[in-house]
Amino acid sequence: MKPSPYELALNQIQANKSDMMPSDILGFSEPLRSALNTMIRLGRFSLTEFTEKLGFTREETKKIAEALAQRKLFEIANYSNEKETFYVAHLSGSTRPLKRPPSDIWKKID
Repeated sequence: MKPSPYELALNQIQANKSDMMPSDILGFSEPLRSALNTMIRLGRFSLTEFTEKLGFTREETKKIAEALAQRKLFEIANYSNEKETFYVAHLSGSTRPLKRPPSDIWKKID
């Protein structure tokens, strides 16, 4: 029996436990891939917006969003409330500190 689009999406997200990068989305099936691309471009969005774009039920979408938060692609925003959950999409699932280039970088390039 073929899995439903929701089951397929959840299985694809949970197939790996490492932090998710936006490039990982390319391997996902539709409608998950398109919905994630849109949410990442928005940066900040609500569960309602994600549900509308994904086309699943609100409960199914919430489970998917929680799985994505566990893989550090989404983060639950601190301004979420009882009526609505808001998310922030990370441009990168891994959070590596950025280093400042050395002050003499231009001398080295010339």
